[in-house]
Amino acid sequence: MVKRKEKLSIYLVRKKYSEDSEIIKTDNTINPTPIEIEGAEQATLYIKNPASNTPPWTRLFTSSNFVDDNVFGFSSSVGAVFIVRALGHIFIFSFGTGFHLIRSHAIERDFGLRVTLNSVNPDKLRSLDKASFDHNPLNSRTQSTLDVDIFNLHLDSETEMLYAITGASQVPEFGSHITGRDSLTIAVETNLNSLSSILKKAIDKYAENLPEKFSWVENINRVRDSDEIELLDMELDDYLARDDISNFWLGEPEIVDWESQVGYSFNTYQNTPRHVVLSLDDYKAHLKSKLITVDSLKNDSVHVNDNEYKSVKSWPVYRCLYAEITSGSDQYILRNGLWYKVNNDFVTRVNQSLADLVPYHYTFPTYNHDREEDYNDFVAKSHSSFCLMDKKNIQIGGPYDKLEHCDLIKNGSDFIHVKYYRSSSTLSHLFAQGSVAAESFIKDSWYRQKLNPKLPASIKLSDPDIRPKPENYKVIYAIATNKNIPDELPFFSKVTLKNALKTLRALDYKVELAKIDVDPVLFNTKKYKPKKGKS
Repeated sequence: MVKRKEKLSIYLVRKKYSEDSEIIKTDNTINPTPIEIEGAEQATLYIKNPASNTPPWTRLFTSSNFVDDNVFGFSSSVGAVFIVRALGHIFIFSFGTGFHLIRSHAIERDFGLRVTLNSVNPDKLRSLDKASFDHNPLNSRTQSTLDVDIFNLHLDSETEMLYAITGASQVPEFGSHITGRDSLTIAVETNLNSLSSILKKAIDKYAENLPEKFSWVENINRVRDSDEIELLDMELDDYLARDDISNFWLGEPEIVDWESQVGYSFNTYQNTPRHVVLSLDDYKAHLKSKLITVDSLKNDSVHVNDNEYKSVKSWPVYRCLYAEITSGSDQYILRNGLWYKVNNDFVTRVNQSLADLVPYHYTFPTYNHDREEDYNDFVAKSHSSFCLMDKKNIQIGGPYDKLEHCDLIKNGSDFIHVKYYRSSSTLSHLFAQGSVAAESFIKDSWYRQKLNPKLPASIKLSDPDIRPKPENYKVIYAIATNKNIPDELPFFSKVTLKNALKTLRALDYKVELAKIDVDPVLFNTKKYKPKKGKS
């Protein structure tokens, strides 16, 4: 006879919470039931208030009176939580829909993930949930029907964060398989008096350092605890109050078609200036004598204005702020409205990886154009050694799947990618695109066949089917900015550049970095909506 296994979802309560009403929504439960179990100081069962009802979709049939109301039967959302005080901690077991009773701010985030990483066989994984941070955060899940290691589940340890994992358990108390996220989820043969031994093993595993194979998980972590976020916002207020903003920028939080708009504004009134670029100084001016605060950042908006000076998109200014701060000995980054904690050793490794980047030998003209395409055209016309490639896209799939090989080619061999620095997202996009285009040029004859007709006659490939020698080419990232590069690039952009370098150098490309000076007048350029009746 097969013994029944119980599915257990276990949460760890944060130390600052001690009362049951602080931990769960006791108002949504029936009277609590005290239960005695071995090894626990106290244990209490809370059962969710019963609520029986027919599913909402049945109304499509019952509202017409063709079908009787009770023909579908009833469904009950049964749920319970079991609060156990043991080993100097408070644990919550969730059953059925009982997780709805848990107050999310009261639990230790990633408790289950850490226990699982210290308990799972790293070569026998089944699924993982991950989030990217190189452009806009994207959440996804990959899974396998066979046991595989983590990199066979297609996770990039330097551009993605792991937040849930399932695999084969190496701890007998946790059964054959284990899943970790905020909760620890296992399926085991057990009874109430065996729970304490499971909790003891879980808290021991939680306290261990991560194994070497998973040490990268702590490179970057998204801050999800509401109390910690509140403290970081308070720290941000302190930085703003003392005007310590050398590592703060305003920029678009997502990729936008800025070529089709006239600029940005902080409201939509007619006499409000539209700024060609986003800057913290312009936001200061908008506030006049008021200080920038977290509240103002969250309550005010950045508007993207179209050619009619109408707002076509807006974001809270807080979402547009990129900030790198230090709190205690830890480094944090605010990006796209989200806080991230960055491991100091990871920061050092990333900076060291960029230390040997060679500066490009050519000095580009000063950038003083509204649009990158105008600047690229200007550079191409300034010297016969340049060929303009901007907007010569190659279709690689559907109608929106297109790749620009580069913006300019110099001397037939230097693939130059130009970007006016606006935000970490735009730079990350630049580095990734340059890497993909250069890799396609070497590896894909189909790509070269599509590219060749777009090349000037003087530099066309004699035979696109023949693989070019990458050592004969350079990839140049040319960034228009008045900051020192790469030292003063946003950290997430540095990570993307580091990965692009790794790929391009493995292909034997030479990679160089060019700084394009920006005309200070560009930062002060403002546009105003024409008054009615005037052109």
